[in-house]
Amino acid sequence: MSHHSRVFLTIFCTLILIPLAFAGAADLSPEIQTLLNSPDITYSGVYDFACRPAVLDSLLRHPILLGRLWAAYGFAPAYRVRPQGDGLHVEDPTGIVGEVRLAQQAGNRWVYLGEGRLNHRLVPAFGGKMALVITTTPKGAGVSARVGVFLRTESRTLGLLTWTLSPLVRGRIENRATFNARDLGVILKEVSDAPQQTASRLPEEDAKALTRLLNSTRGTGRAGPGGP
Repeated sequence: MSHHSRVFLTIFCTLILIPLAFAGAADLSPEIQTLLNSPDITYSGVYDFACRPAVLDSLLRHPILLGRLWAAYGFAPAYRVRPQGDGLHVEDPTGIVGEVRLAQQAGNRWVYLGEGRLNHRLVPAFGGKMALVITTTPKGAGVSARVGVFLRTESRTLGLLTWTLSPLVRGRIENRATFNARDLGVILKEVSDAPQQTASRLPEEDAKALTRLLNSTRGTGRAGPGGP
């Protein structure tokens, strides 16, 4: 696999990795359990953010707003996100096209299921599935997020190659996750410290939705049930 192929495979692995511990799979669907038990590649990391846990939880519950904020801040990769069914349709400039949805949320644990395909002139088209597990924990005045990524390709041949190159791929995922977490931290801090200013970056309807969402978290350690 060429250098470019590995780069794009890494990006595919982190389809919407925005800035997870995995705790017990017994209550998860068989599809997600398969991803967790037999992945071709895995990655885990812990990231700290200067915001209330309720703020992060609220945006994890409504990732469309997080995607819109990401675009408004102009961070890279330049994801294009829109609602589709009970989840999101995601595209980025490298040729990744996929869908992701919140498959389960219990307490402080969030499990997302993603399915996508990479089409690029430098690599053959291939697809795969991803489980993204996020666990949030209060830490001082902020919040800590433990992230777990579990990727399985649709081709067993490609899966074997991915597994063979896993140390290199994990290193690239770690680099991407670190940069994404840094940028996410900027968004979360400004959402917490200057919510009106942050909302003003968004189109009117999204700004109203974000304001309602943040109002529902006031005075709580965790996100309220309300949403946009």
